[in-house]
Amino acid sequence: MTESLAPPRFWPLALFRACTAVAALLVLSQALLAGEFLSGHFEALAAHGRNGGIVALCMVLQTVGAILLWRLGSGPSWPVRTGVVQTAIAGALIPLGEQRILAVHVPLAVGLSIGTALLTAWAWRWRP
Repeated sequence: MTESLAPPRFWPLALFRACTAVAALLVLSQALLAGEFLSGHFEALAAHGRNGGIVALCMVLQTVGAILLWRLGSGPSWPVRTGVVQTAIAGALIPLGEQRILAVHVPLAVGLSIGTALLTAWAWRWRP
């Protein structure tokens, strides 16, 4: 007896796209808050720290969205691995920033920003 393949579900893709869009906005706001702090608005550092925790949480949700896209939406598996790496980087950025280890914090943050932008662009262009 042969199994018929069910068509891919659309909601996992919509969820993943929403997660990546929110992640991209949060990561962009991190850069803006860091720039505000460097421009002399010292209260922006506290907002940058709070937003960093939200970014890390969003990366976890993005990874869950990638898993759902892969398992239920007929998506590829590589966004799951990317989400895990991005979650680890976002989590590592928090103590690095709190300890002011900027020689590592800044390059990792730039890499996270680029990776988030690329994943978001892929999510919105990909068609099942």
